[in-house]
Amino acid sequence: MELEPLTLTGSQWEIDRSDFDRELPNLLKLIEDSDFVALDFEFSGVGGDPARGQVDTNRKPTLAERYKELCESAETYRIMQMGICPVQWRPNAPREPKYVSRPFNFFVAPHVEKRLFRYDRAYLFSATAIDFHLKNGFDFNKLFSRGCLYLGHQEEAHIKGLKRQRDEADKIEIETKEEDAPMLEEVRKQIVTWIKNLDTDLFGFLNIQRAAGYNGYQRRIIRQLICREFPDYTGVWYEQHLQVLPLNEDREKNVVQRREDDFQKVLKVQRGVRHLIDKIMELKKPLIGHNLFTDLVYMHKMFIGDPPEDINDFRKYLQQNFGLIVDTKFLAIHWGETNTSPASSSLAELGYRLSNLIYPHIDDFPVNTEQNHVAGYDAWCTARGFVKLSTALYFVGSVDPLPPAETAPCLDARKKEIAVALTTRPRQVGYGRLVDIELEDKRKLRIPCWSSNFWKVFGGRICVNGTVEGEFTL
Repeated sequence: MELEPLTLTGSQWEIDRSDFDRELPNLLKLIEDSDFVALDFEFSGVGGDPARGQVDTNRKPTLAERYKELCESAETYRIMQMGICPVQWRPNAPREPKYVSRPFNFFVAPHVEKRLFRYDRAYLFSATAIDFHLKNGFDFNKLFSRGCLYLGHQEEAHIKGLKRQRDEADKIEIETKEEDAPMLEEVRKQIVTWIKNLDTDLFGFLNIQRAAGYNGYQRRIIRQLICREFPDYTGVWYEQHLQVLPLNEDREKNVVQRREDDFQKVLKVQRGVRHLIDKIMELKKPLIGHNLFTDLVYMHKMFIGDPPEDINDFRKYLQQNFGLIVDTKFLAIHWGETNTSPASSSLAELGYRLSNLIYPHIDDFPVNTEQNHVAGYDAWCTARGFVKLSTALYFVGSVDPLPPAETAPCLDARKKEIAVALTTRPRQVGYGRLVDIELEDKRKLRIPCWSSNFWKVFGGRICVNGTVEGEFTL
């Protein structure tokens, strides 16, 4: 199925809380029909608390040390903006073969539905992050007033545990306070009188209320009074009163089911943008990011749960639950002369350098202005960089990447796979090769097939600058 434009009530590419539930089926369908998904996040802070102590600045930290620091950082700070860009190859597009992109931007708010047992979150910012985002036009008011919701798997399990505790607690009778005896006696008298006259009652139910109302504790002890002393009747609480009526098993089952359905509906709404991450994981769609080691750690913390303590367990989780993960930073530092200038592999600089590579073509960003450090725009820039870089590296070749520097035994087989794949790499040729292919058939100018040995060399290799190893390998 070809990707088609979405019809949004707001702007073409930004989706806020009021739009999200309506657009969710379309978003999931776009991910399902895509060839790959590019992802980008903006954070409320990155880096450990200086009070916790830092790695010795006179030496580079190891990858494991950097991972631990990021896990601590993700415990403190949050993802506050998320960008995704599903992309699909369309070889028979009307004008020319191209990649169709659909970038979207979401502010991610910390709000939690009150009905979820008053579960709450702390939300912290670093002063450096605030200053950086303000300089780049970040709208903090939109974050809190219109940001989309989220709920991690670990958080959801915790909330479901709270519900089980409440359901079990509701079955246990609690002792009543002496001062509530008159109230209970009044309720008892009303019910007894009503039952005696039930044959002549026109409505078949009794409403009990009082001017002062009833608090949660009082509602509970009245309910247990009815269950204990009037087992053939039940009580249904409304906002201001209690309704007593004859027990009906089918109705009681429906009430229980309706409560469960309502709870599940609230959970579905609260999951919010996590639905998109879940879909990517479910389908194991190729996931593309730029310099994305931090993104992966924060993504795990926010949408899944506490990252594993050991970096090799984190590696194993990613391998088992995601498809191919590609870092465009790793592609960029092996493209042409870029590796002589690390700064030129930044996402913004990379965009300028790729502008002279016309094919393969990818849709322009839907807004005709740069939106640097806006997650949705950066996700699109990442998708564009991925399409151009992987095509160029595949057809033109490059200097072979060095083998991974990590020494973990779990990577021995992966290192051998990379070494074997490198023997199949074509020799490096000039960029005129791209022109030759363009003249022959533009449809051939596209990213390498996912089963290609190219991805055994360039896939699953994530730059982690400033560490001893310099790379996290999957």
